[in-house]
Amino acid sequence: MSQKLEASEAKTQGLQSKLDSLDRQSSEDQDRATALQAKVTDLNRLLHDREIAVDQQQELLAHDRDIRDLMGARDLYIAEVYDVERTGETRKAYGRVFYTKGKSLIFYAYDLDQQPGVKNASTFQAWGQRGPDRQRALNLGVFYVDDASKKRWVLRFDDPKALAQIDAVFVTVEPNGGSHKPSNKSLLFASLHIDPNHP
Repeated sequence: MSQKLEASEAKTQGLQSKLDSLDRQSSEDQDRATALQAKVTDLNRLLHDREIAVDQQQELLAHDRDIRDLMGARDLYIAEVYDVERTGETRKAYGRVFYTKGKSLIFYAYDLDQQPGVKNASTFQAWGQRGPDRQRALNLGVFYVDDASKKRWVLRFDDPKALAQIDAVFVTVEPNGGSHKPSNKSLLFASLHIDPNHP
């Protein structure tokens, strides 16, 4: 009995030793997993920062390309766009149109959401007009904020066939997402039926 008890105790000690070893191994594995998770978190943060930097560089390159295309364009027309009072007097310039005949139109507008009566506007939409009928105007798209600190909005339109059909552009306030036809009075208007002033 004594021998059996000693053997049993030895076996129990062996099992306890194995259990202690497994506990130590589990603790070490947990520490290793925590360290690896911290590294993964750091690498993910680094990757996210690099993706943001790449996006910013691509945006700058796109702007640089736009500027080079504009400055090197033939038949470029640049116009200041004014809003007109009911009295017929023009207010300060609220926009600028860069129109490359038969190629592209870039419309910058300022303080659109600061105009009287449009504080809670949903969408600012640009239209191409040919002749006097506003209801047959061509949808050029909606403006998006280009630079919030300068309160600058922009719209780009690059369909040469559509641009060949219009001789003016104007802006209206529309419901969220835009409209199929102009539903409000125009805020800004610019004629495109003018010879290029930057050949």
